[in-house]
Formats: sequence, C-alpha cells, structure tokens
Amino acid sequence: MSPRLMGLPTRLAQFSARPFQQASPLAFLLPQSQQTRNNSILASLSDNPTAYNKRIRRGRGPASGKGKTSGRGHKGQGQHGKVPAGFNGGQTKDIVVHGERGGVNM
Repeated sequence: MSPRLMGLPTRLAQFSARPFQQASPLAFLLPQSQQTRNNSILASLSDNPTAYNKRIRRGRGPASGKGKTSGRGHKGQGQHGKVPAGFNGGQTKDIVVHGERGGVNM
C-alpha cells in the first residue's frame, strides 16, 4: 500500500486504490442492473405543498371570492370584450409615452 493511503481506513483504501474504469460509448445498449430502494423510503414520500399552485375558478359565486364580475370590474370594454395588454383606449400606449422601466436580469 502506498504511504499516501496509510491514513485511510482499509475499506476506503480498497476503493481508492482501484483505477477508474472508462465507460464504453455503447454501454447504454447493455442490460443494466435494477436499482433497489427501501420500502420505508417509498412509503414516506408525499407531495410538496409548494410544488404547484391551485387554479383560480372564476365565476362560481360570491363565496369563491372571484364571483359576479370574475375580476373584470364594472362596465367598459374590459368587462364586455377582449382587450390586449397595454391597450389604452386607442391612445398611445403607456410604454411608448413613459418608456420601459427596469431591465432584464441575465
């Protein structure tokens, strides 16, 4: 055993003394061994509550908080039809008049 590995426990010295084997480029064609997992780990898995956001159901009554006007407000084109984002009633768009604020964080 080399003096470099003298301080390691025997089990670790065995592994680190072996040279690394290069994987063949066609290794994915060979049958792979199945991984085994402990049943206790699989039994304890659960959903992460922050992994998804609940869809907002609009127009389902006042108790839902998104009933009646369903977030569209009262009167006007926005209530009755489709309005593109940034549309300002036919006038020059706000982004053109006031300029774009902020930047893109690369």
